[in-house]
Amino acid sequence: MLLLPQNLVVMKLILTAFLCLCIESLYAQIRVLSSENAEKQGINQAKLSNEYTGTGQNAADEILAKTNDVLAAAFPENPNPGITVFTRFYINESGSADYLIFDLQTGEGYNKDSLNELTRKAFLTGFDGWKVKKPAGTRFAIMSFKTFGKQPVMREVRSGDSSVTDLKSALVFQDTLKVKRLYLNQLDLKSVPDVIYRFPNLEELYLGRNELQSVHIQMQHLPKLKQLHLQNNQIGNNGLEITENHSLTLLNLNENKFTDIPKQLRASRKLSSLWLGGNEMNHLSNKSFRKLNSVQDLNFYKSAIPVLPKGIKKMKNLEVLDLYYNKLETLPVSITKLKKLTHLAVSHNQLTSLPKKIDRLSKVHTLYAHHNHISKLPARIAKMQNLKILDLGFNWFTDFPKELTAFFNLQELDLSSNNFLTFPEQLLEIKQLDKLYLRGNPFVKDDAEIKYSQQLGQLKNRNIEVYY
Repeated sequence: MLLLPQNLVVMKLILTAFLCLCIESLYAQIRVLSSENAEKQGINQAKLSNEYTGTGQNAADEILAKTNDVLAAAFPENPNPGITVFTRFYINESGSADYLIFDLQTGEGYNKDSLNELTRKAFLTGFDGWKVKKPAGTRFAIMSFKTFGKQPVMREVRSGDSSVTDLKSALVFQDTLKVKRLYLNQLDLKSVPDVIYRFPNLEELYLGRNELQSVHIQMQHLPKLKQLHLQNNQIGNNGLEITENHSLTLLNLNENKFTDIPKQLRASRKLSSLWLGGNEMNHLSNKSFRKLNSVQDLNFYKSAIPVLPKGIKKMKNLEVLDLYYNKLETLPVSITKLKKLTHLAVSHNQLTSLPKKIDRLSKVHTLYAHHNHISKLPARIAKMQNLKILDLGFNWFTDFPKELTAFFNLQELDLSSNNFLTFPEQLLEIKQLDKLYLRGNPFVKDDAEIKYSQQLGQLKNRNIEVYY
């Protein structure tokens, strides 16, 4: 028998161990594939899912954070069109990924093969040798998706004989006199195209969800324009100019960069609906409301208003006032000067009370004041006999407000999620009611229907729908 020298034996053992490690490393390396290539290579994802059935929720945040880091490094910050990457990881018992299968969803303008290869290499490099810090000890699969840049949005248009719905059509349209609606929304416009003046009988102009920073509308060329929609742009206080007119009735400026009501609006003498929701309206002053007498519908939804100036009283013809989601702790006394107000919405603020002389708002039939810090009502609210809908849910009432028993025409009353420990017996004294909401109060427990069956029965016998 031929004996090898001792050092040759040692070298052979080292070489064998090295080859084993290389083979193990080769087989342990993550396989990164697009779903198309996975299918071409005979990888059945349904079968994989049946093999990787463990629970890996504890590792989900870690995997998703790593995925976001890898993709953020691979793609530009704001690609346009946007890119959405769908991933499915198959993690083994030791915490390593055996497979990473991905899908890309993009708009036009990309070479799909090149983008797939870029994504594959990014994942291969980013997850090479990576492991979950606390392995689950079982195989599991986890899905995720990540979106980069601007995503395509379904355009909101209304087609018809009197509508033009894109810029190309607007440029070549022949019978311009019959067009009443022009949709140039969601087209990434950076300026208002002059083509709008081809349509002298235009009544509605839609320019929302573009990239406009300044807008100048020459109303003398659009003498019949009634609605102008400019929401979701980048227009600031000095970026809007509308020349004098007597036709514009609705102006939608939601989600822009206004901090005050633009003075230029005063040139629209018949303006009745003004929507400024989603702007940071933190520079309102008494002067802001001057010469807006024609406005009947004013929307300040989510406008970060800390204080509503008393100058609001100058809007003598206001009928609808929306102050949802602001930062108001009080309402000015002057708000009660709005004699024509019918809808008042002050929900989702930090109000602790309503104005003492609220009864001066005698025409108000709908009052939304839910999600505030109100614990009692002003006595004079009982005189508001035109109230039909009153929502006081999610406030701080512990005692039932006796003022509510004075209402004769109330149809809906919401007292949800207050602090009533027992069924408020005074509810039975309300003369007329169609719907009553009591959900979320401490007395509403599993046994409430049995414990308060008599009271609930009386309400239901009067055909009142009770939600508890």
